[in-house]
Amino acid sequence: MDSFLTQRASRTQTVVVGLTALLILLVFAIAAPRAAEPLRAVGPFMPMCALTVFTTAVIAAFLLAAQFVATRQPMLGALGGAYAFSALAVAVQLLTFPGIFTSTGLFGAGPYTSAWIWIFWHGGFPLFVIISALIRAMFGHTPVSASDVGPWTWSLIGGPIVLCAGLCLFALYGGLPPAFHPLERNQAFALDPAALVTWALNVTALLVVVMSGRLRVLLDQWLMIAMLSCFVDTTLNFMSMARFSEGWYIARIFSMLAPGVVVGLLVWEVCLLYRRLFDAHASLLHAAVRDALTGVYNRLFFEAQFPKEFDRAKRAAQPLSLVIVDVDHFKQYNDTFGHLKGDRCLTAVARALAEVLLRPGDFVARYGGEEFAIVLPETDLLGASEIAERARQAVRGLNLETPAPAGHVTISAGCASTVAHETRLPDDLARAADAALYRAKSAGRNRTEVAEVRWWGCS
Repeated sequence: MDSFLTQRASRTQTVVVGLTALLILLVFAIAAPRAAEPLRAVGPFMPMCALTVFTTAVIAAFLLAAQFVATRQPMLGALGGAYAFSALAVAVQLLTFPGIFTSTGLFGAGPYTSAWIWIFWHGGFPLFVIISALIRAMFGHTPVSASDVGPWTWSLIGGPIVLCAGLCLFALYGGLPPAFHPLERNQAFALDPAALVTWALNVTALLVVVMSGRLRVLLDQWLMIAMLSCFVDTTLNFMSMARFSEGWYIARIFSMLAPGVVVGLLVWEVCLLYRRLFDAHASLLHAAVRDALTGVYNRLFFEAQFPKEFDRAKRAAQPLSLVIVDVDHFKQYNDTFGHLKGDRCLTAVARALAEVLLRPGDFVARYGGEEFAIVLPETDLLGASEIAERARQAVRGLNLETPAPAGHVTISAGCASTVAHETRLPDDLARAADAALYRAKSAGRNRTEVAEVRWWGCS
């Protein structure tokens, strides 16, 4: 089964993605000229955003890694590594950010540690997205061998984590200079080398995502939204460079969107997989209890359900009736018209029998060959004989021609019913109905007979 992520996007899905991209660009166009304007300081906003990014990035990394293990498509593993890199980077950045846990940040963070980790985060994520696109270009849709999944997982997921840990240690203890400087008057964008390289990586990653897959599949489309969000986040930060500015707030919102859209896509796929699994399970259950030819219940279902109905009737002191039906002269019909037409005849008869039953608890099952069994809970012998007679007339009304003397396909039926005070076994009821059927066939067929009082004890 093809992965939902790699399916070609429908027109509706493409329109939704396009409208989302236009909305992002519209927000960016409105916010960019006002990016440096200060707004009211909301202290918890930054840690709240960071925790959201961390959580969604971890979920995205886990689900993409699971996708890679299941499909063995290395591109999915590389994307998982990109989000694993982001998760670790944002966690360390939050811990080292001044004023969140301590005045200077944890782990002996210096004044520029948090800024450098932010640079590594916003430069590393698009870099690994580019790497994932290159891996797809190299391997296409060819999966890695099952024996190599472990080493590939360690490389694609573990590699970015190790690299991020090394960069975080470098930011903490490497004695780095300022990552960027405050914007000068009338300066609209940070021109520090680190800022320019980070911004260039975001632009490159966005172009690579758009051009490599031409946005034909769902994963490419929503990855484009993620990269567009990352680009807006990075750009607005470089246009404001100050906490609690309008650009700073909006950038944090887009930082949450970058992993969030991919998580939403992956969760959507999980929901679809659950639905497919449920449908497949229901189909298997249906196939297990239904006769493949006629569509009514099969003998296996009858043998499992009939004793339950028998016990339920005995506990509730309610009658239970059984009608066994046989298609008259069916062997002659089969020999004359062939097995294919014989199969169609059985299917038509089964459908007619099922249509006679009006209550949800009643059911018809193929008993064997051209025989069918009708189980009627809370139905006495008189009621069973009436239903059997309606079934006989319904089959006669099909007007199926036959070489038998009757000229049309008919059925014979034998009815038997329990009695409230009786404690016999289910097989006894089946033998009584079968004996009544034998009498119906002996009496000329195309008729209904009920179990004799002396045989079954019914009054």
